[in-house]
Amino acid sequence: MNYSNWIRHFERNQLNRMEPDWSAPITIPPRKIKPLLKTLAEFQLGDGGGPCCLIAVNAARFLNQSEELERVVALWFKEEAGHARLLGKALDRFGGKPIKSHWSFTAFCTVRKWLGVGFELQVLLLTELVSTAYYRVLQRHVNDPAIHQMCHLILRDEGGHVDFHRDRLAHANPSPASPFGAVWQLQFWLNGLAAATVLWSSHGPSLFQFGASTREYYTEVQREIGGFIARLTARSRAVELRRTQAGKRMPVQARACA
Repeated sequence: MNYSNWIRHFERNQLNRMEPDWSAPITIPPRKIKPLLKTLAEFQLGDGGGPCCLIAVNAARFLNQSEELERVVALWFKEEAGHARLLGKALDRFGGKPIKSHWSFTAFCTVRKWLGVGFELQVLLLTELVSTAYYRVLQRHVNDPAIHQMCHLILRDEGGHVDFHRDRLAHANPSPASPFGAVWQLQFWLNGLAAATVLWSSHGPSLFQFGASTREYYTEVQREIGGFIARLTARSRAVELRRTQAGKRMPVQARACA
């Protein structure tokens, strides 16, 4: 896997980022401010407001594979911290305050820490996917210019994060495109829907006030997870094809050298 490409991606992504207009007039009715503050505060805690690093008990072993890998992960989490900053600014805009803890965040960190770095990476990927669904619904229903601009920035970042994970998994062994992949895909769907349900149980009631629906949210979740698996399968097959072709060329090169 070419980590240098991802380092360049994350570094370029920090350029030309227009800050949302936090001073724009607020057009949201006062009665809807309180539920908006609740969802923004909880998301601010979970989306980079907590530990912005891998916290699994064996994370160091994973990161020690390569200095470039360690750099990519640091840049990825730097963007997550940037999301927490943006959500904090949104809280300030509407007169809210950050929170220090929430039951879903505590459960999230516990799973990340004790089930190993492989599962932690999957949990973080699934969080990216279901969070993308959340931000799409938030952007669609909350009629506020600064919120729209914030969601645009975060969704741009999340797209890159998901692409990074797809590239990482496409180079894994066994590949999700292998016969074993059917089992992997099943557990990925089940864990993804579980993550989506935990998220919506906390944030759905707040977004109902703006006209969002459970059906709409889960439609977005299914689109994100299903699309990820389809693109991952195609990418995995392309990687495997290149490996096979490279393997066939090696004996020819060896004979030429001899």
